[in-house]
Amino acid sequence: MERLIYIWRLLRIKQWVKNFFIFVPLIFSGGLFQKALLTDVATTFAGFCFLASGLYVFNDFLDSKKDRLHPDKSQRPLARKKLPVGLVTLLILFLLGVGLGICWMTDLMIFYIAVVYIIVHLIYNLLTKQIVILDVFFVAIGFQIRIWAGSYAALVLPSVWLQLCVFLLALFLGFTKRRYEISTLKDLASEHRTVLAHYSVYLLDQIIMICSSLTIICYGLYTISADVAFRLGGHQNMIYSLLFVIYGLFRYLYLVHVRKLGGDPGEMMFQDKPLLISIILWAMYSVLLLYF
Repeated sequence: MERLIYIWRLLRIKQWVKNFFIFVPLIFSGGLFQKALLTDVATTFAGFCFLASGLYVFNDFLDSKKDRLHPDKSQRPLARKKLPVGLVTLLILFLLGVGLGICWMTDLMIFYIAVVYIIVHLIYNLLTKQIVILDVFFVAIGFQIRIWAGSYAALVLPSVWLQLCVFLLALFLGFTKRRYEISTLKDLASEHRTVLAHYSVYLLDQIIMICSSLTIICYGLYTISADVAFRLGGHQNMIYSLLFVIYGLFRYLYLVHVRKLGGDPGEMMFQDKPLLISIILWAMYSVLLLYF
């Protein structure tokens, strides 16, 4: 029973929220209530959840020694040596195998996209994790791949503006996480994550400001694009959803700078009610405009 609890913690179920980006192309294409499309997108989501958990376990296995220097990550099962290496290896292979199998059953192209997702993650863990700025770029590419998978499953061509929004938002979250690690670990930061030796709080604040500004601009342009206007019958009321996006980003910056949070974007979303409410209101407003 104790091992099952540790395995459950390794899966990082809360992080599955990142895979909801797979539903974004379907929602904005207007096909949310088409059963066949929704089934394919939901199945793709399930496959990527297994893949993500498998890669999280792999990441924890590689970083177990360095995680012991982190105040929160030191409590992870592998950092505390609570599971044998053989069991961890089998768990990784099982999760990746199930994830790839689900994607294969959904569509061959989804399977290929899933393979690319794994390759990008491996390149990140084995190489680019140590390269300043490029480390966060590879994390953002992972979010971009989710958009591609969701778009193919929904049989739509993703908007360039939508892809830029997701990529920039992922950069924003990634760089705020780096800032949190430097601020929290201070002199031990580079020992926990080698690339942090090449960052500074000042540099990260400049990058975060640029990413947040570009995210707002790109999302605003997306809401008034010809594709969105066509789906809304010619009007541009989607632009008002920008208010929720701006508030959400500002609230996140407040949590990072004032509350000294930012280590886990997924957990922050569930722990901070104002942030969660703004996301829910954005989703409700968007769905009401597109479908009702």
